Amino acid sequence: MDHFLYPRHFLLLICLSVLVAVAPRPHASSGLNASFALYGALHASALALTLRARRPIRQKCLFVAIAAGLSVIALRVAMVGRHLFETLPGNAGLYAALGFSAVTGALIYGILVRLFWISAMPSTSLAIISLSCLLATFAALFTGTYFHVLGPWWLAVLWWHAYSGALWYCDQRYKRAMQGGGAKHGIRAPRPTSS
Repeated sequence: MDHFLYPRHFLLLICLSVLVAVAPRPHASSGLNASFALYGALHASALALTLRARRPIRQKCLFVAIAAGLSVIALRVAMVGRHLFETLPGNAGLYAALGFSAVTGALIYGILVRLFWISAMPSTSLAIISLSCLLATFAALFTGTYFHVLGPWWLAVLWWHAYSGALWYCDQRYKRAMQGGGAKHGIRAPRPTSS
């Protein structure tokens, strides 16, 4: 059984993506932290609201608040990384900084999802999710170069869909492993714990 109601989750993500795309933009110097906190909170809310199992509202709110903070930290990592990688030629510094930020953000967010909702998520799933977020970040940077109307929201939206798509993929792999086909997918079912 899936951990999330994925059709509902992706429908909610699409609605949030449209909302973020048409919402007015805050001034770049004053609202970037708030924007990224909002982006993190929106994706975390989309996950928390589409859980298959019932969880306490307090736990869901805590998850959303932590995710919002992690999103701001990922932004700060990218800003610091931009200064560290500025000696690289062309846009390589920007790609390196945002790529590193996307991977570390996805990894830490994945650990948060693992702690709150999917305790059996293997490390390979975290790696798959992080790689998909890295590729989404590079795609956002590449397309943002040619379509200047796309701003930070475009990066967040692509990252959301990459993260959720990879989470769905990993959840499907885990479900197949639990149904007995795990060996051919490189997944072992968790061992029962002894009491």
